[in-house]
Amino acid sequence: MTQAVQSPAHPEATPRVMRPRNAVDTRARILTAARRVFAIRDYTQARISDIAAEADVNQALVIRYFGSKEQLFETALDSVLSELPSHGQYEFPGLAQSIVAHLTDESDTLPDPLPMVIHATSDPLAQAIARRMMQEKVVMPLANWLGGDDGEVRAAAILSLCAGFFTYRHLLPLTPFVGAVDPIARHWLERALEDVLNGSHRALMSQ
Repeated sequence: MTQAVQSPAHPEATPRVMRPRNAVDTRARILTAARRVFAIRDYTQARISDIAAEADVNQALVIRYFGSKEQLFETALDSVLSELPSHGQYEFPGLAQSIVAHLTDESDTLPDPLPMVIHATSDPLAQAIARRMMQEKVVMPLANWLGGDDGEVRAAAILSLCAGFFTYRHLLPLTPFVGAVDPIARHWLERALEDVLNGSHRALMSQ
């Protein structure tokens, strides 16, 4: 007796072809998603599931590629810091104006680590990671570029001015700092940065 061959229920359907996963592309998409999520949410509220959904991957892949949320945060912050222009690319005259332009231009595409750093303060471990990386990759290189025995203090002062302005422009917005920044506020920030860059505090301390 010959057994009938059953036809498929949907003969028009074609077998699904599984595309080979591109590991480099997948890792890059996860990292890009992590940078966005960590920049807009407190670290404690930024979930691996949010990053996976943003990258359109399975949560297990996030852990497979980066090990943990803490390691992903460190890698994401490191990637942002690595894309910043080196201090040597700026001319010293006009540097204060360049910094303020970056802080106030909403269309500026230059990567900014401050949102990730400030949102990291909600978690002690993430805060420690951010503090260490900012010290190693921002404060000390800037201090060496500025030179002098007080280079590290001046570098920290510049960072604190920028972080404070970011905080009161985006996180706890004050009216003069929102939107088109009030000219008086803009001028104050430029002068404050110039004073630190030029070491004007030395004259005051010597009086």
